[in-house]
Amino acid sequence: MTILTHAAGPERMGRLMAILGVPMLLGPILGPIIGGVLIDHASWHWIFLINLPLGIAAIAYAAWALPGDETHPSESFDFLGMLLMSPGLALFLYGVSSIPEEGTIAAAKVLIPMIVGAVLIVAFVFHTFRPEHPLLDLRLFKNKNLTVSIITMFLFVAAFFGGLLLVPTYLQQIRGESVTNSGLLMAAQGIGAMVTMPLAGALADKMPIGRFVPIGLVLITGGMFGLSRIDESTSYWGYIIPVLFVMGLGMGATMMPIMTSALKTLRGKEIARGSTLINIVQQVGSSVGVAIMSVLLTNHFNNSNAVQAGQKLGEAQQVGTPQAMQQAQQDPVVIEALKAAGGSVQKLTQMAMHEGAEAFASTFVVASILVALTFIPAFFLPRKPLETPPAPEGEGGEEVPVLMH
Repeated sequence: MTILTHAAGPERMGRLMAILGVPMLLGPILGPIIGGVLIDHASWHWIFLINLPLGIAAIAYAAWALPGDETHPSESFDFLGMLLMSPGLALFLYGVSSIPEEGTIAAAKVLIPMIVGAVLIVAFVFHTFRPEHPLLDLRLFKNKNLTVSIITMFLFVAAFFGGLLLVPTYLQQIRGESVTNSGLLMAAQGIGAMVTMPLAGALADKMPIGRFVPIGLVLITGGMFGLSRIDESTSYWGYIIPVLFVMGLGMGATMMPIMTSALKTLRGKEIARGSTLINIVQQVGSSVGVAIMSVLLTNHFNNSNAVQAGQKLGEAQQVGTPQAMQQAQQDPVVIEALKAAGGSVQKLTQMAMHEGAEAFASTFVVASILVALTFIPAFFLPRKPLETPPAPEGEGGEEVPVLMH
């Protein structure tokens, strides 16, 4: 991103982000499909191993294709910042990602890593204002446009990616779809984003993003709310796929323009520091969003005897032995759920699917509310054209274009 933004310059940032968005969108389209094929026909290990040949190919191509440049070392590495931030962020995200498994934030596996990680991150924040070249430059938050864009980005990715995780889970657990079929159905969202992303990129160079990003947020909020109406038999082509397509339209009109706005007023070495800051915010925001949605969904499941009983019977069927099925049927939760179903396993399964679908629908309500909250910081995104003052003297004596809000 740093190489591309330096090459394009701020006046072409929107078009650059639109082009950069094409390979980024191939991930949401092709990733779930390829991942599904690997899981269904090979092993889940291959969703990680596949990155090895791809990474080697990327390194080889970069070595051949990228032009050489002259380096002028001017910064010292912030070792103390690295020792504080890296383990701090890793521990905090580990604690957050453990919430769904533990079912509560009060568990030691969740609370201890989060507290230790938070302490290290706070220590890093105090430290980062001391060295001249910190690992993560929080001084960039003096830039109002960058600050508003990053806050908007954090809320957006938390709500959007948190809610998006629920869709393939619903397709597999409630509708019984294979991992591959779930990936194919999810492609509707990526196709929607491909429609609006080039248009949003072009608009980002011609008008302030504060004028059209809210339109994308309206589409995403509407799509999330639409998913809150699903049940165990909702039509794919008549409802789910069109809703995912609309959400994709919203994502294409929102995510890349926000990144454009965040980077557009930076110059020189600030671009590299700003892109690092944006990437970290995206990772933290999506992790927090996924944890929130997973906890809410898990709690809904735990409040339903039918869902718990259905899960236990389903696990016994996967084992495939009479002993496993007999043991599952003797479970107190299964016994109570069977009584409520009149002793019919088939009726219990129907009840589990219905209440499970209701759990997903209720969680999507929360996701739509979180997306709606994004309108608050989005209201402060630039609504007037950014003025271009005379280019100041950049680092190393070169002219560096800069935009001021």
